[in-house]
Amino acid sequence: MKKTATIVFAALIVIAMIIPQSLAATSQGLFYRMQDGDRFYFTMDIYNEGDNRPTEIIYFEIENASKPIPDPLTYLGDLDYLDRGAYFENDTSMGFLTLIFIFLSEIEYPVGNWDLINTLAATDLEGLFLLEVRDLSISYDDNYWGYSYKTNSTADDEVTVWADYSIFDGMLSYYNVERRNTTTQVLLTEYTISRYSYHNLRWGFNDGDRFDFHLILTGDSMGFHDLDEYLYIEVAEDGLPIIPYAMTEFDDIPFIGGDLYWANDTITFDPFFSYSWRIAVPIGNWSLLDDFIDDKPLPLDLALDAPDPWFWGYSWSDTTGDVLIEVHTDYLKTDGFIARHTASFTNTTSSTVIGTISIERTGIEPYADTTSPIINHPDDVEFVEGTENHSINWTATDDYPNNYAISVNGTTVETGTWASGTSILLDLDDFDAGVYNCSIIVYDVAGNYATDSVLVTVTVPGGGGLPNIIMENLLYIAIGVGVLILIGVIVLVRRRS
Repeated sequence: MKKTATIVFAALIVIAMIIPQSLAATSQGLFYRMQDGDRFYFTMDIYNEGDNRPTEIIYFEIENASKPIPDPLTYLGDLDYLDRGAYFENDTSMGFLTLIFIFLSEIEYPVGNWDLINTLAATDLEGLFLLEVRDLSISYDDNYWGYSYKTNSTADDEVTVWADYSIFDGMLSYYNVERRNTTTQVLLTEYTISRYSYHNLRWGFNDGDRFDFHLILTGDSMGFHDLDEYLYIEVAEDGLPIIPYAMTEFDDIPFIGGDLYWANDTITFDPFFSYSWRIAVPIGNWSLLDDFIDDKPLPLDLALDAPDPWFWGYSWSDTTGDVLIEVHTDYLKTDGFIARHTASFTNTTSSTVIGTISIERTGIEPYADTTSPIINHPDDVEFVEGTENHSINWTATDDYPNNYAISVNGTTVETGTWASGTSILLDLDDFDAGVYNCSIIVYDVAGNYATDSVLVTVTVPGGGGLPNIIMENLLYIAIGVGVLILIGVIVLVRRRS
């Protein structure tokens, strides 16, 4: 049984960082992620018989997301799709222009079990279109589920349709319709609808993901005590909400759904993360989040961390009564989930520390590393062109090796990953005669790096340099010098005579 760590400050209890599950999934795991009021924006481009309309922004707004899903779902046609409105960016209705979506089976699908949707589509989808279709093809990957098909209104008037849906939220992501004259192959009409974001923010992790942490508490008064334990957060299977289409402040960032557990899988409700404001932030636009922090009016001394390639965070402090609270929180940029969170509580009258909370996510050490790799420096190399078994052998060491690049005279010739203490070999046998600067740069996971350069000189066979030319022609040089001396002696004797 774990010790509980009850913090007496009311604010810690009031502020909740993790919300319980709120979206009810069926026994097959299906649920609609949308909620009433959610908006999904798109760009719309229309070409019609030589006329290109200017790009317009449109959006769907969910008006009733509380539609039941058959349980079990055995036929896609039994789905009761959500009520929604279609509007231009200026909030006027699209009206009859919504007929451009007539070639779709639907605008959105429930999420949570795309394997089931994909399986049912194989037998059901063809019968759900208003028109008779042919060449139906279904696609499915980690990000999108979709289909394409052809249909004809007349013998020489063919329509080709492509549609993709987001695996995350089930909403239409891409829709393209082409109408051609099959005799002349002339494009008659085309319209393309593509998802559009005002902020390009997205969640960097998935429903059901788990994140492990090391918790250290210190203190011996006001509810604090020493504690050193491991715990984890498990995101609910339907815990990721839709990110609002427009966000103007930090408080617009939605809360995720999930639970907090001790390492032995016992759930805990202790508010260790309360002062972090959010357990996770969306990724994709860190400069926007910078602006949110800069514009946040309180607390007054709120400050962003210095720019870092892997972490984004902030610090702040506030005083409640005679207690000074100092907080730092940062998030791993690869997924946006909280990485480190510390809070200290100090009695301002006595200047004594009442207690501290320190939470660090396990597995972030490679990103927090600031130590550069170490690499050896092989000797410069010289050999005769065409001879064999010549190479440069570099060996680098680091706790978190990542990748490397080798260049010759400034041109990259090889890239790859490396392991600490393992040789990285550059074969030189195919090098032509010449002088080469061979350089390597090795990186670790955090982006720290080390470099080295080796000078390689390749000489031509039988020569390849003034010293070799002199040595290999020494006999001829000696004969030539002897002849010159003899001629000089003869000339000198004749002058004296």
